[in-house]
Amino acid sequence: MGLCCSGCAASPTFSYRDIPDLSSKVAIVTGASAGLGLVMARELARKGCHVIFACRSREKTMTVIHQLAKTLPGVPKLDFIHLDLMNLKSVAVFVDNFKARNLPLHILINNAGIMAPPFELSEDGIESHFATNHVGHHALTTGLLPILDASAPSRVVVVSSHAHIRAPWWDFDLEMINDETKYHAWRWYSQSKLANLLFTRELSRQLEVRNVHNVYVNAVHPGVVRTQVSTKHRHWLLNWLMALFEVDVNTAAKTLLYVATSDDIVTHNWHGEYFVPIARLGQSAFVDPGLGRRLWVLTESLIAESMYSESASETEICGTSPDEEDCPSTNLL
Repeated sequence: MGLCCSGCAASPTFSYRDIPDLSSKVAIVTGASAGLGLVMARELARKGCHVIFACRSREKTMTVIHQLAKTLPGVPKLDFIHLDLMNLKSVAVFVDNFKARNLPLHILINNAGIMAPPFELSEDGIESHFATNHVGHHALTTGLLPILDASAPSRVVVVSSHAHIRAPWWDFDLEMINDETKYHAWRWYSQSKLANLLFTRELSRQLEVRNVHNVYVNAVHPGVVRTQVSTKHRHWLLNWLMALFEVDVNTAAKTLLYVATSDDIVTHNWHGEYFVPIARLGQSAFVDPGLGRRLWVLTESLIAESMYSESASETEICGTSPDEEDCPSTNLL
């Protein structure tokens, strides 16, 4: 296990044809109504997977689902459950709604994200990059872990980015993150992508400590992707320059679908790894376990404060000794 890998090729020729039959599988894809998420949902459903679209807009998502169903063979299993990652109570409701369906869960793809918008705080008072790209997905994943474990072998795919290397060189500090006067959209985006990597590594470590070996948690840099999200807040000149390096969503989705579906992940026992295009093990220098544990403690405290504000002080979160082997003490499974 580790984010610092050999850089060796895993399956550089992976294509959609290599996705195995998924007719007995259930997947959740956040942000599945557009871009990368929609491509992944489409290809998973094409192979028979029951796909849950975890998105904010019911109207938009249902329109997409109806259009997609017309293009896929047979009767695809496509469903919508509302999810707003900027609101932790919405995340909790999503988890409850999914549990109420009594379905297994084999694939969770944490795809939804924002990139370099103007400064904004979430419903929970957390800067929007950190809230959407990291905290909301942390709460979603830990909330669904018991189902992922019961459905094992299962996968958690965390969409990160090579941009994590440009994250600010300071610890995760909410006061700093929430300071509008210090806000730099691209640095804050990069920091959220670093948080994705650290979350991947720390969750994998915790599962290993608990002898949970059949839930495979890995991070992916899909490439520099040309989407509405990536172009929305950029100057036209930067969009023109980036077009020289960007890839389309159909190409970018390949590495994500490889990590979500390929037998290689189980065969090689890949946990806590970082994958880059196309379907290759990548490298990251950010492997400090202490930083990952401190981030976990901060995130758990934010979730507890939001969800259980009246009893947050009574909630068991590891806030005193982040270097203990079993830290945090939160019961994941």
